[in-house]
Amino acid sequence: MMESIDVFQALDLIPYPLAIVTAGDPGRRGRRGGAAVAWLTRVSWDPPLVAVALGLARYTYELIKEFRSFAVHLVSRELEDVAYNVFGSVSGRDVDKFDLAKIVPVGARKVTAPIIGKAPLILECELVDEHVAGDHVVVIGRVVEAYRGSAEKPLVFYNGSSAELKL
Repeated sequence: MMESIDVFQALDLIPYPLAIVTAGDPGRRGRRGGAAVAWLTRVSWDPPLVAVALGLARYTYELIKEFRSFAVHLVSRELEDVAYNVFGSVSGRDVDKFDLAKIVPVGARKVTAPIIGKAPLILECELVDEHVAGDHVVVIGRVVEAYRGSAEKPLVFYNGSSAELKL
């Protein structure tokens, strides 16, 4: 039986990785920021590229354009609350999200971006392209460095909430 469902309800049934994307100068309050995202995917093996969708008005997007780089941090249970209640709910134009989250960012190894050191997976990316897609912009980043910040499992976003994958 194939039953029609609402398009937006259907899109909520696609599982996505839950991540925090950061950009800017890690040591300068007001010149660094981050956003919680779920629309994230690999788009190429060679070169290694990822795509992230951000709202066009996001301060993080402005920082990505200015600094030409960003970092992707997969979110674990330990980072879940700050992902939703800080990086996903307040503007970096108004507040330093790292201070609010009580996270002291460190500098990235190969790009200019603040790093959340306790994320289970961290990807450092150089901006290579961007494409407006409706009310969002898709930024394409070349992954130039990758490492683990913790052994925790990353979360996925599914049907309006986050969950750990059971493998």
